[in-house]
Amino acid sequence: MTDWKELKAELLADPQTRVAYDALRPQYQLASLLITLRRVTGLSQAAVAERAGMTQPEISRMEAAEVQPTWRTVQRLLAAFDAEVEVKVRGADGEVESLTIEPPSAAAVR
Repeated sequence: MTDWKELKAELLADPQTRVAYDALRPQYQLASLLITLRRVTGLSQAAVAERAGMTQPEISRMEAAEVQPTWRTVQRLLAAFDAEVEVKVRGADGEVESLTIEPPSAAAVR
C-alpha cells in the first residue's frame, strides 16, 4: 500500500490538483492554528466565539476550513487568544519582508 507522502506527491504531480491544493492551503493552515491555539489555551469553541464577538458555528466553520476569514475576523480571533501573527512575503527578488500584527484590544475589533 502507498503511504500518505507517496499518495500526496502523486496527486500533486497533476498541475490542476496542485493549483487547487495551493489555493486552499492558507485556509487549512489557519484552521490548524485555531485548533492548536484552542487546545493549548483550553478554550472551547463557544469561549473563543464569546471572546471574539462571534458565534460558535462561525468558529466551527473556520476550524473546518469552510470559510476564508477577512483580516478583521483574524484580528478578532487574535484578540480572543491575545496572540499576534507574523506575515512573511517573498518578493520577486527573493527578499523576505515580514509584518507583525499584534492583537488589538477586544473593544477595538467589535
